[in-house]
Parts: sequence; structure tokens; C-alpha cells
Amino acid sequence: MLSGSIFTGPLTDKFGFRAVSLVGTIICSTVLLLASFTNALWKLVLTQGIVFDIGAACIFSPSVSLTSQWHNKTRPLATGISVAGSGAGGMIFTEITQKLMETVGYKWTLRILALILLCVSGSAGLFYKRRVPVPKGGIDFIAIAKDARLIVVGMAEFLVNTGLYMLWYYLPTAALMIGQSKHASNNLVLYMNAGSTAGRVLAAYAAMYAGPNNSIFIAYAICSVLVLIVMLAVKSMVGYIALSVIFGALSASYISITPLLLTDIFGTQVVTTAMGIMNAWCSVGVLIGNPSQSAIYQRFDRPNGSFTAISVWGFLSFFLAACSYLLLKVIAVRGSARTMLSKL
Repeated sequence: MLSGSIFTGPLTDKFGFRAVSLVGTIICSTVLLLASFTNALWKLVLTQGIVFDIGAACIFSPSVSLTSQWHNKTRPLATGISVAGSGAGGMIFTEITQKLMETVGYKWTLRILALILLCVSGSAGLFYKRRVPVPKGGIDFIAIAKDARLIVVGMAEFLVNTGLYMLWYYLPTAALMIGQSKHASNNLVLYMNAGSTAGRVLAAYAAMYAGPNNSIFIAYAICSVLVLIVMLAVKSMVGYIALSVIFGALSASYISITPLLLTDIFGTQVVTTAMGIMNAWCSVGVLIGNPSQSAIYQRFDRPNGSFTAISVWGFLSFFLAACSYLLLKVIAVRGSARTMLSKL
């Protein structure tokens, strides 16, 4: 989904938000339906694992970029509210899927989800409408990709995504190791989703008053400390729940703030293309980060019953990302009347 945004972003700028979103909805719904008839693993990987995410990229790119075209003064808040939907959807669809799996089996679950997706996403996509026209002469994809500011933002999100999902995978494991039940441990993921939903709106509020660059720098700096200290020092369920909510809220900042940053840098006309390039950076981080975390845990932590190595990995990913946004601010104030303490 993330890597596909490098193509669907420019396609959105060229053909419009509504058309690309509706094509993505049709692809996703059709592929889920096809997946329900698969009888081999490779067919499931091809349908639900690959083609579905091509459709998801067609929905994702227009959805996270469109709001910025329709709001100016309240753009941060509007963007935060719109992207909070993905956090809420994560909780709702997870619960729906689990209940359906228990009652009608996975095949009919996929079919019902395909219908829900077609109705919900398709209905939303019908209201998508471009407000700002594409620049005359088209969009210079190469110039946007080579812009130093976008490279810095891309590097920051690449770094974050190498360690972003560490807590999602290993905090429930840590809870199991202190004697919690499997159900209670898995609920930590729901707490992170809840924190993520609220955090996307709160991050938008923070961006309105402190500036998007300042807000995301502070959020990542706090996340780096939380990951290191809580995972290594806290051994109680209360501490893990608090960490889940706070980390979920702060780590989700990039989802609501990076569209604002890129809109400020490139303008509303080509922000979808810029977001697509940035998401491609994120995809590489996810691809590298998740397998690396697993290898680190298996090699250094699991034999000792600890989480030291992967906690350091998570700390470094957020700390270096925060440093990247500090560099972005240096680039922004260089040669201008603004200072490092400016609202940016």
C-alpha cells in the first residue's frame, strides 16, 4: 500500500481524487471476494496480499491529501479528524472480523468485508472533489523527488517505520511474560489503536499552535524515551497500558502532520504526489524494520527473556527521526529571518 502510493499519488493529481479512489474501492472489494474462493496459499498471497494493497494505495493517497485542498486556516484540525478515521477503522474492522470469523468462517468473512468496503469506501469516494487545479505544464515528479526537504522528511519516516511496530508486536509478549492472560495482552494493541485515533486529532491541534515541524519533533523525541525507559524499567500491566495509549497517540503524529508539512512545502496542487513519494520511503522502512526486529529479538533477547536489544532498536528509530526533523527545521530557517525557536 505504501510503496504503491508513489504511483497512485501522481495518478491522483492527473486523473482526480474521485476516479482513483473509486478504482481502488472496486479493486479491493473484488479482490477480497476472489480471496474467499482461494484454495492455495499462493492465490491468497496474490489476491489479498498484493493486488488488494494496490487498490488500498489508490484509496489511501487521495484520502490523506484531499482535506488539505479544502481547508486553510483550520487545515491541521481538518486533516487530523479525517485521518483519525483509519485509527477508528482499525479497531472497528478488527472486532467485526474477529466476530465474523467465529460465526461464519473466514470465507464468508471475506465476502462480507468486501461488501462493507464497497459500500463505505465507495460512498465516501463519490464525494471526493478536487478544489485546486493541477499546475499548468503538469507536475515535475523528478524535481519534487529530488527536493532536499522531501528527502529529509522521507528519511525521517523511513527511520520511524523501521521501529514503529516494535511495541505493537512485542508489548503483548512482555505482558505475557509478567503473567497476564493472552486476552489482556492482546488488548494492549486495542489501547494503542485507541490512542492512535485520539492522537491524530490532538497532533493536529498541537500543529496549529506549535507548528507541524515542532510538533512532530517533540512527539518523536518523547516516543524514543518512552520506548527505551518503559520497556526496560516497567514490569506492570498498568505501566504497559499507559505506554500503549501514550505511544499510540504520539507515534501517530506523522499520519496527520506530514500532509501538513508537505502542503506547506509544495502547496496544495501537488501534495498528493509528494505524499506518494514520502510513503514510498515509509514502505522501505516497514520492509526492513519488521524482519530486522524479529531477527534481533530471536538472536539477542529471546534467549535471555529480555527486550533490551529491540528496545534500543526502537529508541534509535525514533531518536534519529526526531534528529531528521531538526535538520528539516535548519533547512527551513537557513537564509531567512526565522530562528530555530520559530513556529514551523
